[in-house]
Amino acid sequence: MKKPFKTIKETSTGRNTKSINVQNLTKLENKVLIKKVEAGKLVGYHTVKRKGQEKFLRSNSDPKKKNNLDPKINK
Repeated sequence: MKKPFKTIKETSTGRNTKSINVQNLTKLENKVLIKKVEAGKLVGYHTVKRKGQEKFLRSNSDPKKKNNLDPKINK
């Protein structure tokens, strides 16, 4: 399963806030992607909620480092 999203914007603490679909160059806020994941419309990703923090997007692990959300790419 190809995971097309890469991080293009993050906070000073490293929280991913915006990603780009490298297949069609569509840029989306991670809040939108989180909603898609929770609705079952985006496979290959899941959300994480830590105590006292907002939910964030994480790619499902697999042996391919190049398809993970991190590290941030400069676009």
